Amino acid sequence: MVLLGYNSNGFTSHRLEEAIEWLGHLGYRAVAITPDVGHLDPMFTGSEALRVYGKLAQAVGLQVVIETGARYVLDPRRKHRPNLLEPDASAQRRIDFLRQMVQWCEPLGAQLVSLWSGAVPEGSSSEEAWPRLVDRLGGLLDFAQAEGVRLALEPEPGHLVATVADWRRLHAQLGDRLGMSLDVGHLLVAEEGAIEDVAGPVRDSVWNVQLDDMRRGDHTHLVPGEGEVDWPAVQRFLASLPAATPACFELSRDSHRFHELAPRLISEFDF
Repeated sequence: MVLLGYNSNGFTSHRLEEAIEWLGHLGYRAVAITPDVGHLDPMFTGSEALRVYGKLAQAVGLQVVIETGARYVLDPRRKHRPNLLEPDASAQRRIDFLRQMVQWCEPLGAQLVSLWSGAVPEGSSSEEAWPRLVDRLGGLLDFAQAEGVRLALEPEPGHLVATVADWRRLHAQLGDRLGMSLDVGHLLVAEEGAIEDVAGPVRDSVWNVQLDDMRRGDHTHLVPGEGEVDWPAVQRFLASLPAATPACFELSRDSHRFHELAPRLISEFDF
């Protein structure tokens, strides 16, 4: 069985320590922490605080994953910017942030950082952006490998790496050091076919999973059961992954329902 967990962007109205304790009490086995202005703000959080949260997660039996998809953590006026594809020096802010997240793994007790490519900036083309991604991500992989941390890249609708095929092209250039973060809802937005057909051929590289529902062609994260994801097929796919693979509910639009959803979802979905 995978390590069923919950992403901190789905409980932004709760204190991190209280949510971690409750998730452990409910029987979850992982927590995906998205450092953001409300939880572990990268601008102000020091190593001592990180160790406190890492020890707390360990004490309640939660494996920590670091997610890096906070919307405005680097720029309050531009969502998910700057990213790894910037044609100017602003890309260094994203690189520095991701290196910081790699360094946070040790005090938090995490082994994996999940990231994405970003969307192609205005005025650039995909052809121009691709070599920037390969070069910058290659440097990050070198850094992460030296720190004993794994990087898993998530295909994200609207980004340069939007599909599993895009990820496979990147993996062919960067090698087995690069894993995949698979969001099961995204398969209804960017892919055609069942999860086994799309993701089955790369299951050995799926190091992290994000669980959410969606409707075909609509990139809106929904609570499982409220969209069109084939959950029995997802369950079969998850059963084929290594037992230590984190699989966390990512429900950032439903933080106001965390107190209802956290206990309900773990009882309804036996992964």
